[in-house]
Amino acid sequence: MDNKFKEVKEFDKIKKKNTVNFNFSENKSIAYAMLFYSFGLFIGAFFYKIAQSDNLNKIIMVQNDNIKELLIRNFCIYLTIFLMTAFFGFCLIGKPIAYIVPVFVGIGIGCKLGYYFVNYSTKGIGYSLIMIVPYVALFMSILSYTINTTSDLSTNLIRLTKGEGKSRIELPPYYKKYIIYFALIIAVAVLDSVLTKLLVSVVTI
Repeated sequence: MDNKFKEVKEFDKIKKKNTVNFNFSENKSIAYAMLFYSFGLFIGAFFYKIAQSDNLNKIIMVQNDNIKELLIRNFCIYLTIFLMTAFFGFCLIGKPIAYIVPVFVGIGIGCKLGYYFVNYSTKGIGYSLIMIVPYVALFMSILSYTINTTSDLSTNLIRLTKGEGKSRIELPPYYKKYIIYFALIIAVAVLDSVLTKLLVSVVTI
């Protein structure tokens, strides 16, 4: 009885281990994307600390634009980053290049966080948590899944050119994912624009 119990216990351990490995294998591109993004945050914050100036501050500061201008700017930024990331999926070298995108996103956000922390200390951190972090977290979540899809598509494209695996790539599933991510990116851009416009006159530092 004890031996049987031990066998069941060992089987459960192996099953859990395989499940963890499977999940990491399936989503390792997401983990790498977040790792590169974190690296970019560090670079951006450090860069602002050594390069802070009035001109740099003007670029970083939240502009009190009207809602239309804010929407257009956010659409241009968010969609450009998304479309660039999706495009890399159709390139043979798209997989490694795609990871550069979260680095640059991290640098931009890191500069903003550095600006508010250096100039406003604790209040700046609170302001960042309300005005920047929520939208960036949503955007980076979607971008990470986009990179995961891009990485998978680029990998399959490489295998196809080498004559490995399947003789053709089924593109519709990838298109479906990209369309979903595209819609979510638009939603985040709208949410960011509307809430930023509403909060910028209320939340001050």
